[in-house]
Amino acid sequence: MKTAGHAGSAEAATRWTPAGLATVTLCFIINMADGVDVTILSYIAPRLQSEWTLDSETLGLLFSAGLLGMAIGGMLVAPQADRFGRRPVILVALACMSVGSLACTYAQHWTQLLVLRVLVGTGIGTVLAAMAALAAESAPARHRDLAVGIVQAGYPFAAIFSGLFAAHLLPVYGWRVMMFGAGLLTLVLMPAAWAIIPGRRAGGFGAAGKVRLGELFAPEYRARTFALWGAVFFGLMVLYFIVSWIPKLAIEAGLSEANGIYVGAIYNVGAFAGTSLMSVLTTWVRPRVLVPVMLTGAGAALLVFGGIAMPIALMLVVATLIGILLQGGYNGVWPIAAAAYPAPIRATAVGWAIGVGRAGAIAGPFMGGVLLAAHVSLFMLFLAFCLPLAACALCAALVQRDASEERIN
Repeated sequence: MKTAGHAGSAEAATRWTPAGLATVTLCFIINMADGVDVTILSYIAPRLQSEWTLDSETLGLLFSAGLLGMAIGGMLVAPQADRFGRRPVILVALACMSVGSLACTYAQHWTQLLVLRVLVGTGIGTVLAAMAALAAESAPARHRDLAVGIVQAGYPFAAIFSGLFAAHLLPVYGWRVMMFGAGLLTLVLMPAAWAIIPGRRAGGFGAAGKVRLGELFAPEYRARTFALWGAVFFGLMVLYFIVSWIPKLAIEAGLSEANGIYVGAIYNVGAFAGTSLMSVLTTWVRPRVLVPVMLTGAGAALLVFGGIAMPIALMLVVATLIGILLQGGYNGVWPIAAAAYPAPIRATAVGWAIGVGRAGAIAGPFMGGVLLAAHVSLFMLFLAFCLPLAACALCAALVQRDASEERIN
């Protein structure tokens, strides 16, 4: 009986199942909704700044509000997925996202929008952690890095189209319609999540009680926990600075509002291509080797974007390259995270990495706003963000895989 069970387990470890494919596909689509909810604020930011007479520092606070919510979701809500299962936690998170975005449509002051963005961010931070765990558990063992990476590609894929829609719809319908559309998209995903995500606790764990944070600091996990937290913290500091500010930076460089939005959209074309490329390459190259290489190239591309005056066509090319190397490289951190811990503590581990990392994500856009308000040159602005980018690359290289993953691979 024991031998038969082992054989069944081995077969499941090497072959995709219809349920596994459906689950990973759903996670990709949910991450698309995350991409819309996160990036839409960057596309409507110039309009908000004009309509409500906001300075750059206040705009930075609005960017950071959603990131604060992500920290709350990742650290406090997502770990419950290891206790109660993935499905109920993801459904609660989707409800937060949809209600928050729909309510943003009626905001009359930036402080109201700030509070609602915290609610939206709470949902996003929760699903990011729960989906990374769910995708890893739904894929064959040898394709876990690929599955987690593919899920991450949903974010920039959706951001491409939200940027293109924003460029056409924002001048005609205003920013409130954009927020309403984001909330509606998330709302319609809830029935699919209920139907596809397994109702049981993944792998049968969680029944014994709540996973404790201290388990992440057991001797075998302590070093990788600190390294992972560092990678996410420094990576998100740079990533959310770029995602939040790239349309505004392109406008600062002399482009129109519409062309600035197109630069943001084309960055996400590169981000989708880079994340997809990273996902495929993990079949042959370990993510903790691949990530530092891509992030080093991203630093060079940032300095070119900030230091050389370019026509719009060349600026779009460089923005695409930044997306490929920066977001593709950073998204390789999530396969690293999913492979660093066993299933019973995976959502807790990834959730806390997301929560701690959001401190960097909050600091990045806010620091960008402060530096822009101080009229720092674009080159010096990007040079300042190359330092945390290098730290992210180093930390990612130091995260060890879990022993069970090493045996599989």
